[in-house]
Amino acid sequence: MPNITSVTNPVPGQEGNNTYRSPITPNDPHIQNIPDPSRVGRADARTDRQDTATAESARRYDSYFQAFLKELRSSGTVAELMAHFLASRQGTLVTSGLTAGISHEIAQLLQMLSVDDEALFNLLKGQLSGSARFHGPLFDALREALQQNPSASLKADILQFLKKYNDFSSTAHIERNLQRTLQQMSWFMPNRFSEALGEQLSSLNSLLMQNNRAGALRLLQGTIVPYLSDYVAQIHDRGISRSLMGLLLLDIARYENGSPQSMLQSFYQLLGYAPLKRHFGDMDASRLLLFLQENAASANQPSQPLTEQLLQVASQAMRGDGGADLRQTFQALMDSILINQSVYMPLMHAMLPVEMDGRMMFSELWVDPDAENEANGESSGGRAMRLLLKFDIQDLGLFDLVITFRDSKVEASLLCPRQLSPFTELFEEKMASLAAKEGLDASSMRAAPMVKPLSISEVFPKIFERKDSINVAV
Repeated sequence: MPNITSVTNPVPGQEGNNTYRSPITPNDPHIQNIPDPSRVGRADARTDRQDTATAESARRYDSYFQAFLKELRSSGTVAELMAHFLASRQGTLVTSGLTAGISHEIAQLLQMLSVDDEALFNLLKGQLSGSARFHGPLFDALREALQQNPSASLKADILQFLKKYNDFSSTAHIERNLQRTLQQMSWFMPNRFSEALGEQLSSLNSLLMQNNRAGALRLLQGTIVPYLSDYVAQIHDRGISRSLMGLLLLDIARYENGSPQSMLQSFYQLLGYAPLKRHFGDMDASRLLLFLQENAASANQPSQPLTEQLLQVASQAMRGDGGADLRQTFQALMDSILINQSVYMPLMHAMLPVEMDGRMMFSELWVDPDAENEANGESSGGRAMRLLLKFDIQDLGLFDLVITFRDSKVEASLLCPRQLSPFTELFEEKMASLAAKEGLDASSMRAAPMVKPLSISEVFPKIFERKDSINVAV
């Protein structure tokens, strides 16, 4: 039997692994990087980026924002790419490399793009209304109350209600996520575990069809989650199943947070403020719930046919039905959509692929309804609205248009392709005449050839300040 109390030989390769430590010198008067000023310290091995709390233990929430800014800088816009795609497909029904299905979908999309002035206005109006989720009489009353009483407590209560309302209005989407995630988990589990999960999923589907939210939550929290936790503990599955379980837990938390009772309780908290009590104080619980359900239903209106058709083409292109070029084009399109729907993006976003006067055009629009005078770093009084319009016209090129509107005064700056530089004065005159036609004061109208396309952050520097980003923590 070996003597286990004796000193063993060092591990090969680590014989010289001696960490240098600063010697304690009692007479050294120099104290470096004091971890705690209330205590007497000596020189240590701390760096200037360390303190009493270890940096590794703190979650860096700002890293998500930095990742968003990085994606925003690298993605740019897709106006030129999509305009080239639309122009190259104009008048063609079948293209080499496309399957019959996606070729037919593209043909339908191109037929829907031809619009006149009125149809273009309706399309733009529908795009902007769809990008504003919180609209209607309920949110008009909330905004009015916040303007009358801009207190921190009212703002906190409104934000708490909005979180619950958002989860409540997304009930159908969350339920589909729950079903899809559990189905995907069963694909990556051994049969002896997936069979039991399949039975639990069938029970969940039955409860969801009956609109039994309470029963579905009891099944999820009391049966399915413990079963999946035991599975991960027994099999030591640290791969796809565990990642899917994290998504499942998030959806369960949102599903519970968006219950009608929880939303009503949060709304009753708002009725303690006089402006909101004036609007909704005479409603009982059933009328309030019906009112909130109607608002949620209006927020989930189906998209316009053109938008649905564009998404259908994108779905097939992302599956590889149209080849690598088409997939790359729609990958850039989907990246742009997702970035502009980020909680860190305080702007309204719309895309307009249209054909007017025989020319294909793809446009992207960003609107800030609460812009400030960033040029001087302070507001010059009155509410301002700023928009950035990027549009690429077939055979002409890319244009950038920035418009700022404040107190019936409008400023516009147009960047046009270099070959159109002789027409800059004409552009300025046309913009001024359009403003005068609408009864606006054209304080500044400028047109110049484009040196480089404008970035979103140049026009809207408030993105870096995170003033209007949304806290979506559950």
